[in-house]
Amino acid sequence: MINKKIFSALAISIIAAILAGEAFSAASVEDLDKFPQNGSTYLPSDPDQPITDFSEQSAYADEYKARFFAPWRNQDISYLDVSLDKIIEFQKNAARKKLFAEDGRAFPKESLAQIAAIGPEALNLGEPRPGICVAEADVRILPTSAPLYSSPDSASGARGLLKADWIQNSTVKPGEPLAIFAFSKDGNWLFVATGTVVGWIKTAKAAFVDGEFMDSFMYSDYSVFVNDNVKIKNESGTVIATAKMGTLLPSDGQNLLAPVRGKNGMAAIMRYRPGDGETEPFPVPFTPRNAARAMDQLLGEPYGWGGERGLRDCSAMTRDYFTLFGVWLPRNSGDQANAGPAVNLTGTESGSKLSMIVKDGVPFATLIHMPGHIMLYLGVYDGEPVVMHNVWGVRVNSAGGKTGRAVIGKTVVSSLLAGAEIKNRPKSGLFIDKAAKLVFPIGSTGRSL
Repeated sequence: MINKKIFSALAISIIAAILAGEAFSAASVEDLDKFPQNGSTYLPSDPDQPITDFSEQSAYADEYKARFFAPWRNQDISYLDVSLDKIIEFQKNAARKKLFAEDGRAFPKESLAQIAAIGPEALNLGEPRPGICVAEADVRILPTSAPLYSSPDSASGARGLLKADWIQNSTVKPGEPLAIFAFSKDGNWLFVATGTVVGWIKTAKAAFVDGEFMDSFMYSDYSVFVNDNVKIKNESGTVIATAKMGTLLPSDGQNLLAPVRGKNGMAAIMRYRPGDGETEPFPVPFTPRNAARAMDQLLGEPYGWGGERGLRDCSAMTRDYFTLFGVWLPRNSGDQANAGPAVNLTGTESGSKLSMIVKDGVPFATLIHMPGHIMLYLGVYDGEPVVMHNVWGVRVNSAGGKTGRAVIGKTVVSSLLAGAEIKNRPKSGLFIDKAAKLVFPIGSTGRSL
């Protein structure tokens, strides 16, 4: 029998937590039950009708590979200067900024200053050496694995807030080309540039390459992983890397060429035979059926800020999705908002925005951007425009005037009115209220399937 006193105390504590704004759950967002969480539901009557013809796709895929290999080709990678400035600015701020460890305690400033002192500004960044990522790796703003947070609330996830590690920048996949600028003083980290980001990765996750290796990778046919979280194993059955959906590797007949770290830190090639259906030739034909299959690989994946814990955030989700079809997207949502022709939604009443999205949006091929977030438009279901997005949660007001989140924390299908039923949400706090742009990465507007 349950002790009544214990039960009463428990009930009171739960009620107090709710009143304090500490308890938030996905169950409060009705859209997750209203809209089916699978790709096939949203297919049109002709799911094999191409969204864009394959010749156009091939042109996009050529551009994708040019950007992918930019770190090796010494092409104009102007993103590097901008990203490097951001890294240096982070580093300068880090030495004097009050940051917090996972336990909510202030991280010692002297320790932070030591870490920051070996950042890029302290390095002599000369001509980089070409390299390659051999396993999925975190890209860090400073050369440390220690997570650091902007506040104790962020560190603890209070009020449903996202635990955003301040120095987690992004991730790189196995097989991604690198420009390697420098080692950290202890040799455990490398300062690198990829086709999208710069920062520090673990030395063990990368290898240097020579001209012969680069030729074997650049001038091959490519395959792309269409399944998520595929384990790449060597001949002895040991997992050497995990391939997320959207990982690219060159193919050699039925085998893929997987990079491994060899002697003296140089890359070697391991031939890997993927399982049936794990990969397809790059790019995959851009049809609704293939788009729905990609959706099913992504739906339900937990949210991962900056790719932490091997997971995706909103822009990593859209980037990996479009990679299958040969379309290059930048890494963060703000840059993705400028990744093609766009329709401006700012200054428009929310009802009119919904009409514009239905009129101009191309299902499976249009992005909807709001400050800090990006979504994939799927079309209309049960009379409402719907999107797929990896989202942390819906903004809510909690006791004491502080803002919190009704946590979703994964990739879902929802409407742009998700959370409208929540009574304590801020005014104009819905996704449609904040929607600012319709973006067309394949360069078309106003088409319908």
